[in-house]
Amino acid sequence: MTVKKSLTAEQMRAVQYFAKQHGRNWKSALSDAWMRAGIGVVAYTPALQQVRNNFGPAWLVKFKLPKEVE
Repeated sequence: MTVKKSLTAEQMRAVQYFAKQHGRNWKSALSDAWMRAGIGVVAYTPALQQVRNNFGPAWLVKFKLPKEVE
């Protein structure tokens, strides 16, 4: 049996905020931050480390930010 995990609300907010702070290449910036455990990275939070630990770097490649509701 496979259990599909999803981001918590806190984790989603952290990913969205990180993306907003790092612009177009946010996935590359987050991947790099994960390799350095977030040391010296603006907008890096424990929630982002949780995402890495729970989902892994391969998840980031497939992930798409949800469209913002206006």
